[in-house]
Amino acid sequence: MASTRMRVNHSASVFHRIAAAGDMPAHDVSTSDTVVSSLGGTADFELESDETVAHVSASKVQDATEAAIGSAAIADYIYIKNSGFTSSAKTTATTSNLTVGVGGAFASGGFTLAAGEAITLHGLGGGSDNLSEFQLDSSSGDIYVEIAYL
Repeated sequence: MASTRMRVNHSASVFHRIAAAGDMPAHDVSTSDTVVSSLGGTADFELESDETVAHVSASKVQDATEAAIGSAAIADYIYIKNSGFTSSAKTTATTSNLTVGVGGAFASGGFTLAAGEAITLHGLGGGSDNLSEFQLDSSSGDIYVEIAYL
């Protein structure tokens, strides 16, 4: 019997950017701080016990007015990406940050995604298992936000 699985990979690097000086170009040097020397991880797990599932797109253009993604149950995961563009045509770039409030309002907590950054959340519980419990806001101007969920 087939199943629908998800493999999640995450990595992050902390580094110091050294500015250009004299005849030395700008360059990046890894930090020597052992606390952040190997951030990241990998997981592979089952979402559904069959292969006939329908992943849903709720992608949208978000402006600088706080608004819920929509209203629908999230059974398994949600993927949110700040595309770095102002529309689905992806012709005009933006550097606006996307703020994501979790739990129904920004006051309940959340995080920010820079242009091009994405997050996948799974194993959601009460207070975060519906699109209405994810509030989006742009720091300035429109952002095309790519959203998929199951």
